[in-house]
Amino acid sequence: MTLSPAHLKETLDTLTRQCGVPGASLAVWAGGALAEAATGVCNLETQVPVTSETLFQIGSITKLYTSTLCLQLVEQGKLALDAPVRATLPGFRVADETVTAEVTLRDLLSHRSGIEGDYFRDAGRGEDRIEKFVAMMSALGQVHAPGEMFSYCNTGFVAAGRMIEVADGRIWDKAVRARIAKPLGTPAFSTLPEQAMRYQTAIGHLGQPGKLFVTPIAYLAQSNAPVGSTPMAKARDVVAFARMLMAGGTAPDGTRLLAPESVAAMQTVNTVCPRHLNIDAIGLATFMWDWDGDGAYEVFGHDGSTIGQAAWLRYHPASGTAFCLLTNGGNGKAMADSLIRAVFSEAAGIAPPELPAVDPAFRADPARYEGRYANTMETIEVTVEEGRLVATSHPAPDYAVIAGGPKRVPLEAVDAELFLGTAPGMTLPQTWHFLGSDAQGRARWLHQGARAHRRAE
Repeated sequence: MTLSPAHLKETLDTLTRQCGVPGASLAVWAGGALAEAATGVCNLETQVPVTSETLFQIGSITKLYTSTLCLQLVEQGKLALDAPVRATLPGFRVADETVTAEVTLRDLLSHRSGIEGDYFRDAGRGEDRIEKFVAMMSALGQVHAPGEMFSYCNTGFVAAGRMIEVADGRIWDKAVRARIAKPLGTPAFSTLPEQAMRYQTAIGHLGQPGKLFVTPIAYLAQSNAPVGSTPMAKARDVVAFARMLMAGGTAPDGTRLLAPESVAAMQTVNTVCPRHLNIDAIGLATFMWDWDGDGAYEVFGHDGSTIGQAAWLRYHPASGTAFCLLTNGGNGKAMADSLIRAVFSEAAGIAPPELPAVDPAFRADPARYEGRYANTMETIEVTVEEGRLVATSHPAPDYAVIAGGPKRVPLEAVDAELFLGTAPGMTLPQTWHFLGSDAQGRARWLHQGARAHRRAE
């Protein structure tokens, strides 16, 4: 494909039909120019067309904004990456006293704290909502010891958001608008529904392609905004943010948001992910990839998902290419995978590697894999049926509206640690890693969806 708006539009139209996506907006910066395309509808009920001006929820791409705010305050001497969180938040507490005393901002931003990461409690809509949520974190246990592995941790970014509020003196929503959206020249970036109402907005859709319906809940809790629960943006707004990072912290109009050293810190490895995960490593919030297999990380970005919406950001500084896709339901993952491969192959001569092939001769030892694995988000039951592992996930009550009902996924082995399985309604397999060993030789964790699940007795 070529990267002209007309060809992007043609490709986007085709993929939305193939993947059952109601609507999508795409922005690509390549060769020193911006190309945009949009297709489909904002809402299956109203049938309002998506345009490049439409705001979608960007989900956890927001974490890069939160990390940027933290580093701005580190540059000003108001925060420190390697000081205990309690140096800024004296009342911070989780269930483990040692973690409470020792966990750092770097641990939070690199998903290595081990704190239970998915806690869907609403702390209200007042300006103290993030502060109230952090107080609720005292109930959270550990899915693993700090630094033991990577496990995606939303709650850590709410705590980081509260640290920003204390250091900056403004609530997170005002800080992100004043420190990033305004100097970046992206005024449509919205963190609250009443701000987004000034623009055309997309609504999320749940269910499987062909059987989609408008989500009954438009937003996740406002207290989780630093994680990505509420922010909405145009695809080009997110690309402008990526261009700033590719330019060493300087916005397109020359305004400096970060020092080059801070951008480098965001893109320096703090946590290595399980092999063949859809992320290779984590910097400071930044997802990092080694697509060409040379041992260096050359592609950066983040994914995002909320209730029925999903987003993808990738940028490749060496070629000056940035990509943002925003969707509102259906099989967006397959759509994103196809577009990312096409765009970066054309613009940068690079593309993500394929997943490894399964080994049909491998025979799983049931004793190692069978059992129940859990975190606060879900419980996964692993059983053996006709000689093959099957994983059945049961979402926790607070997560059921997002996840839907139980999902049953047959697993196919790549080797003794790594299995592949495709969720209902999707076409791309996900990785399922069985990690560690207990005294009986059983796997201690099931790592799936970028999250660790402890074996539950």
